[in-house]
Amino acid sequence: MKEVRSWSKPYLTNLIGRKKVDWSIFKYGTTIPKEFQVDFTTANGDRSIKLGENIPIELIYNDESYKVYLRHVNRKESNGGGVLQLRYDHNAPLRELLEKTFSTTYQYLSENRDGKIKKQTPIPEELTEYIDFYQTGEPFVYKMEFQTKSNMEQSKPTFWWVNQGQTYNQEKSGGYLWAPQQNKQGRALPHHVLLLEPKVGDIVFCYSSLEVKSVGVVKKEAYEAAKPTAIASHDWQRDGYFLELTYYDLSPTIRKDEIPEEWRLKESGPFDINGNLKQGYFFELSKDFAGKIYSLFTERFAAEVKLKMEGYQPNHEGPVVKENPIKYFSNREVIDHIYTYIKSKGFYYRKEEVINLFLSLKTKPFVILSGISGTGKTKMAQWFAESVGATEENGQFSLIPIRPDWNDGSDLLGFIDIKGEFKEGPLTKVIRDANSHPDMPYFVLLDEMNLARVEYYFSDILSVMESRKWKDGKIVSSNLLTKETAGIELKLPDNLYIIGTVNMDETTHPFSKKVLDRANTIEFNRVKLDNLAFLKDLEEKEPVVVGQEVFASSFLHLKDVFKKNNELVEQVTNEIVKMNSALQLTNAHVGYRVRDEICFYMAYNDQGNLLKFEEALDHCILQKVLPRISGSDLRVDQLLRNLYQLFTNKQFEDEMDTIEIDANNAIYPQSAAKVAEMLRRLKEDGFTSFWVS
Repeated sequence: MKEVRSWSKPYLTNLIGRKKVDWSIFKYGTTIPKEFQVDFTTANGDRSIKLGENIPIELIYNDESYKVYLRHVNRKESNGGGVLQLRYDHNAPLRELLEKTFSTTYQYLSENRDGKIKKQTPIPEELTEYIDFYQTGEPFVYKMEFQTKSNMEQSKPTFWWVNQGQTYNQEKSGGYLWAPQQNKQGRALPHHVLLLEPKVGDIVFCYSSLEVKSVGVVKKEAYEAAKPTAIASHDWQRDGYFLELTYYDLSPTIRKDEIPEEWRLKESGPFDINGNLKQGYFFELSKDFAGKIYSLFTERFAAEVKLKMEGYQPNHEGPVVKENPIKYFSNREVIDHIYTYIKSKGFYYRKEEVINLFLSLKTKPFVILSGISGTGKTKMAQWFAESVGATEENGQFSLIPIRPDWNDGSDLLGFIDIKGEFKEGPLTKVIRDANSHPDMPYFVLLDEMNLARVEYYFSDILSVMESRKWKDGKIVSSNLLTKETAGIELKLPDNLYIIGTVNMDETTHPFSKKVLDRANTIEFNRVKLDNLAFLKDLEEKEPVVVGQEVFASSFLHLKDVFKKNNELVEQVTNEIVKMNSALQLTNAHVGYRVRDEICFYMAYNDQGNLLKFEEALDHCILQKVLPRISGSDLRVDQLLRNLYQLFTNKQFEDEMDTIEIDANNAIYPQSAAKVAEMLRRLKEDGFTSFWVS
């Protein structure tokens, strides 16, 4: 959960931000921290408010509309950046509504606030109230929901656990739970009678076949009823208790062995002294246990359940991902930190190389690092992830060595064994964890990626990566695994970033165009052995934990970027069209996917003001266009010469022993140097490729 001063953002669909009620709310409005300005910009259709602007907006509550303003004002303490304020000084009806609704906070502040001191008066946690601002789909129109002390107390549910076994499908289909009043011997069983206890709004964890499959919300208190016909075949007494539930599927389900054993051992309820499930039907759960399950598997819960679970803050005793509080930075600040961190480890990379890796991951969550052995490709990926708080210890960084005998997706994702049980692959657990913590970035390093044929074992993931689409403001994918094949539904999370390292020699396999089209290929061939500064006076840097929003993609389709960057898209497209006329000689021309992803890269670069246009496009050409070129005939020679002339405004000269690219004169010097190298290789060996050097 993002949290900055009196603002926070729980993981709720379409929530812009949650504001803790304080004295300013009753008088004029609130100041929006810079970390939340991006959330309001998103809610406004990506329309940012310029310094000095005063934009009228609407706040909707219970179908009533209130006119207020968003102001971007200059303040000394803002260091020239300005602060964003939501103001309603002169809207008396709104201020009266807030005083009446938040009477608990208003009364406390009226009695305890010192009017002579500008500093906000702290409010006891037990009296804290909130305003939630939600997107409506219309720019500058927000919906308000009030979290008052009274409705928060009333909405707190009690938690229950039901062992449904074979009746799960029938009970879910009918929207109920049912238990007999007496057993075969005519005795009432406590775990059946307990079905009379739940109140409307309580939450039930529905367990069957070694996993929690659904979460039910009580619709109506239990009453006496005959055994439903759907479960008539079960040998129970006719008279029983009937509890109506609304079922919400967990996606994916929560297996029993995913719940930390120490939690089960401490929770009596449905668990025995060994942490296994007791024989019985219905049990009460502690709020702490239910809250920890929700915290660990938040992403799997339906939005309707999240709303009811919100507010539980258990003390974690099991696996915890966040070692340090998340900090919020601009892209430039993050890049500066990553660069300094890697430099302190004794690895020399130019800052523009760090910028390039950052932009490549943001453009598409799949990047290939190529180069000769020993240039630090693996360490580059590891230090990059570690610098932002992603380590093997907290599960946010995983190294998976590729085996030469891998030949299909089961090697990464898992398979069904001879007993019919699904055995997870090395990537499956990472995907589960990433789905459970959507606010944190996860990095996977596929080491020596091309020891096996990438298009064989990685094709499922590549296909699902291309299936990503927008749904309710979030990026979602098709299923990687389905219940039919693996007993679970598993999607590719948008906070998972895959980096592959490759060496091109006689022991490895070449890449198909299918793979190259879907990745940015970054070369690391330069080595600076005399970089010994880290042994002298270079200060060791500590990692800084950053959230997923730093790396999150904003663009999936060209129309996403064209709205605000139409001139940039046209400029990039014109350059690609020029290159395509040369590339068509060998059918190596790029298609829509490559065009779109280069536009995404260039837009992210432009937003952060990171590299000059030509520098950024030079990287894109080098890692998205040139890797497609290989061959041995005259058409390849002509293609490369045409590209060289396009990149330098000069013709390639055969008689030159060495080709030095003048960075001041070449438009795209890195790409021109690579083309010159490929031409030399074609002349000497009769064959050339991006990968041969």
